[in-house]
Amino acid sequence: MRIATQTISDTMIQQIQTLSAQQAQYQQQLSSGDRITNPSDDPSAMNQVLNMQSQMQSLQQISSNNSTATAITQQSYSALNNLQSISTSAGELVTEGASGTTSPADYAAYSQQLTQLIKQALDTANTQYNGNYIFGGTQTTTPPFTATYDASGNVTGVTYTGTASGISMETGQGNTVSPYTDGATNQQMADFINNLVTLQSAMNSASPTAVQATQSSLQTSEDNVITAVSGIGAVQSGLQADQALNQSAFTSLQGLVSTDTSTDVATTTVQFSQAQAAYQAALEAGAKIMADPLINLLTAVT
Repeated sequence: MRIATQTISDTMIQQIQTLSAQQAQYQQQLSSGDRITNPSDDPSAMNQVLNMQSQMQSLQQISSNNSTATAITQQSYSALNNLQSISTSAGELVTEGASGTTSPADYAAYSQQLTQLIKQALDTANTQYNGNYIFGGTQTTTPPFTATYDASGNVTGVTYTGTASGISMETGQGNTVSPYTDGATNQQMADFINNLVTLQSAMNSASPTAVQATQSSLQTSEDNVITAVSGIGAVQSGLQADQALNQSAFTSLQGLVSTDTSTDVATTTVQFSQAQAAYQAALEAGAKIMADPLINLLTAVT
């Protein structure tokens, strides 16, 4: 029987190539710090890593939602605080106008001040964030508060045309929140502006009694604004807690991915040294075998 020289040669070359590939793999792991560079390096670990990376992407989206929701609540909080300041100013005008000692000129001046306060309140109610109206529920592209005007350009009434609620978004794992005020709160904002309009009419009538009569409704509106501010503050606290949990979960997953993919330097160094020794031994053994006279004889004789 003839022993094919090519068969012996192919077998040795295959073994040497395998050992060379092992060396290259360990060397790559040591230089890059990554134990897994291809799915075939460790299919089971790679599957776990891909699953965790998918969770991390989901957390990044949730965190982005949280940041957007936080920005909206901050804008809402600022706007509502502005309305509260306007309410305080209106309350001071009520006190002055109901005193019984106000002159016609003073009433006219107070009416002019109210013109500015009404405009400020209307602009505030139609506050936008990133080009979207924040007090209109799901109606974000058109002003949710519309006003009617008299021939002089003064506001005679305001109507809320938004929806009953705003959109919700996932801001924490399994936690969905709407950062928007609801329709009832927004309607109260419209009522507040209309109460300012009523106060202005009372000032125009120069009647202390008429001015005094607006105090109760204005106080109710201010209480409503304060309640809305508190509600926004509570939402912000929840968002902060969610974001802290999001960041903690993301960091934990990062650590797990790193553990699964990072090279154990000590172990890999030993494996690399062993692969080098085996490779060198294979080269030497192959050279000796191919130079052995008996092998040459067997490969030449049937």
